[in-house]
Formats: sequence, C-alpha cells, structure tokens
Amino acid sequence: MLRNIVRLLVIMGLCLGAANFVQACVGRTLYIGALQSNHDKLMAEMVSLLINERTGTTVQIRYFDNNAGLYKAAASNKEKSRVDIMVEDTIDALRVLKKTPSGKPDDDYLTVKKIFDKKLNIIWLNPFGYQNVQADGRHSESAPLLRRDVLINFPLLPRVLNKLSGAVSNRSYKSLMKKVEDGKKPRNVAKDFLKRKKLI
Repeated sequence: MLRNIVRLLVIMGLCLGAANFVQACVGRTLYIGALQSNHDKLMAEMVSLLINERTGTTVQIRYFDNNAGLYKAAASNKEKSRVDIMVEDTIDALRVLKKTPSGKPDDDYLTVKKIFDKKLNIIWLNPFGYQNVQADGRHSESAPLLRRDVLINFPLLPRVLNKLSGAVSNRSYKSLMKKVEDGKKPRNVAKDFLKRKKLI
C-alpha cells in the first residue's frame, strides 16, 4: 500500500507543471535510444526498468546501427522516430562533437555536458559510476542523457535517473557485462541488479 502511494506521488511529481495530471501522463511514452552493443542494451534496459518501476510511465527502447541515426532521432519531434533519453559515453560524445578526449574522464564529462546543453539542448545527468576502457587504453564515463524539452512534462525525471548515479561500480559493471556476453538477456540482468540494489 505504502509503495503504491509513493509511486503515485512520484508520477504526480514527474508531471508537475502539466495542466492536467491525467492528460499529461496517461498514454504518454518515453523513448530510449541505444546502439546495438551489449553495453547499450544493458544500460538502456536498466534505465527503462528504473523509470517504469518507479513511475509507471511506459518506456520503449529504440535501437540504432550507428550514432548518426541515434542523434538524428534525438533531434526529432516525430512520435514514430524520436528519442527522449539515451545512454552515452564521453569519448563517443567527443567524437560526435569532433573534439579530442583530454585523457581525463571527469574533464571530458564536464566538456560534453556543457556543449550538449548549449548546442543540442541535451542534458547529461550524473555518470553511472563505472569507467569504460577503450581499445587504445583511454578511460571514459557513461551517463544517461535527456532531451531538455522532456522536462516540460517530466520535470522530476532527472531525480529518478540520478538514482543510478555512482550505483554501478567498475566491478559490478564487469560482472553484469559478463552475464550478458554469456547469453543472459540484458533486461533480466539489469532487473536483478536493480532489485539487489533496492532501486526497484
């Protein structure tokens, strides 16, 4: 009973600012964009489950073959093609911006956070906690990204997503990825992790 009341309050908070709570949220869908990699599939499922379980909002994941398609969807306003949320890596983001990584993940995060907000109207939320190791040995951070216009109807969505801030350690990430690479479904792996962390 208490859990249901808390969920209702969260949903109401997410829709704060909308003229009518029911009209604002019922039937609305959030779309997460992800590439076809195991990493993106795992983290997209984790974000999707967190939003759905904690707010009741319908979430769908749309997969793309490359960053060009993903970022085109992130700029689209069409229901059939848009992306509201995505998981991005700081080094990949710098490549999109045609900038060179500094070699310092924290500095790279601050750089992309500032430029994405100013030029793309996309907000970088807090990093998940783990660091990716690129083929050339460079380290990068991953975080959920959110279109600024999504905040009109879901102003408290960053608070929900930032519950994943620092939640996935390097050790946990390697363990989760191994399970996915061994054939377990990313959604099941993500759900088990979130339950273990008491996030859902």
